Amino acid sequence: MYNIVLRISGKEKNRILKASKKADLNLSDYIKWCIYSEMRREQGFPTPEKTLHPLPTVQEQIKAIATGAELAQPCGELACDMAVVEVAGMKFCETCNLRVG
Repeated sequence: MYNIVLRISGKEKNRILKASKKADLNLSDYIKWCIYSEMRREQGFPTPEKTLHPLPTVQEQIKAIATGAELAQPCGELACDMAVVEVAGMKFCETCNLRVG
């Protein structure tokens, strides 16, 4: 048996606790299940190369607002409800399941 220690924010911890309660599992079993299911998922780990466009910079966003242009999101869509989440220094879009940074 091994102990694995992770440093996460309080917000992340609360989300995990809420999800484990919803699944009616204790925290340890819920995390084991998440790791197991992720390892078996056929999609695999999202890599940065899967995005069609890079994540728009602040300058590109300001320029697009000023000129009225539309920016394509990393998934290629113009109107994507992109929700970027940072995990262990990597950025993921929860909406499209893409690694964006």
